[in-house]
Amino acid sequence: MYLQASLQRRLIKKYPKPLLLILDDLLLSINEKYLSELFTKKSHHQNFSIIFVTQNLFDPKIKVARQNSQYIIIMRSPNSMLSVRNIGVQLFPRQLDYFLDAYRQATRHPYGYLVIDMHASSDPTLRLRTNIFKDDEEKLIFIPKNG
Repeated sequence: MYLQASLQRRLIKKYPKPLLLILDDLLLSINEKYLSELFTKKSHHQNFSIIFVTQNLFDPKIKVARQNSQYIIIMRSPNSMLSVRNIGVQLFPRQLDYFLDAYRQATRHPYGYLVIDMHASSDPTLRLRTNIFKDDEEKLIFIPKNG
């Protein structure tokens, strides 16, 4: 593990900044402490962002990564509705129905996705949205009924 972490540190320092680092959940063999450091101290101080692709948001090894993510993108997966509900309970505790409705609407079409924007400087009305790309016909922002 030490050699692997040492190699990873050198590679990250080697590339010009700003840097976009893309990791997938096959990387779960990575040292949990180092993964946590990537999402907290290192990404902020070394000017890089991380895209972390995972099939399981609730793997214990990625708890710190999940809690420090600024954007979460979830797609439809019938066998992970419990995980979707759990993320809704954590991020929107008093608005679970709003969150689940936004998820259902955003993922009703093949390859549909819901963007959960948790960035500190983001407008709260933009927390849940879909069709964010330039070529998407209709940009959708989900706003709670009471808000």
